[in-house]
Amino acid sequence: MVSIVKASQKYAESFARAVDIVARERKYLASVTGFSLESTKDFIQMGEANDFAQYFALDGEKVIGWCDLIPKDIEGFTHVGKLGIGLLSEYRHQGIGSMLLQKTIEHAREKNKIEKIELEVFGSNVQAIKFYEKFGFQHEGRRINSRKLDGKYDHVVLMGKWLLGGNNS
Repeated sequence: MVSIVKASQKYAESFARAVDIVARERKYLASVTGFSLESTKDFIQMGEANDFAQYFALDGEKVIGWCDLIPKDIEGFTHVGKLGIGLLSEYRHQGIGSMLLQKTIEHAREKNKIEKIELEVFGSNVQAIKFYEKFGFQHEGRRINSRKLDGKYDHVVLMGKWLLGGNNS
C-alpha cells in the first residue's frame, strides 16, 4: 500500500537511498550519484522550516518516490518554484508520480504562493516529457547537447506551468 506523506527527517535515510538508486540509473537526474545523508537532512530541514511542498511516496516505511517544489530565493524570481521528482523503477507507471505531483502542486499553490513551476528534463526521457505535458506543462526551450554522459549527448528540455497569474503565451 503506497501512501503520500509530507517529507520529514524520519525518512531521511530512506530518501537518500532512493535518490541514490535513481541517480545511478544515469538517465533521469542531473547527478549520477545520490547526496550525503547530511545534505539530505539539510534539504528536508529547509523544506520543513519553510513549509515547502516536499512529499514522499512510501511503501510501508520505505521511500519509493519524492516530489518537491522549492521556490527560488533570488529577488525577482521568488514567484517561481523548481520541480524535482523521482520514483524507483519498480513503482513507475502505476499512477504514483501523478499522485505525488498533484499533492505537491496543491501545496505550492495554496501555501507557498508559487505562481509558476519550472523544470528541466532530458530530451531522451520521452515518457517524462509526456507525463509533464499531461499535467499542462509547456515547452519553453531547450539547451542543445547540454549533457554529455558516457560519450552520449542529450538535450535539456525546459518546461514550465503557470499556476497563478502570469502570461501563458
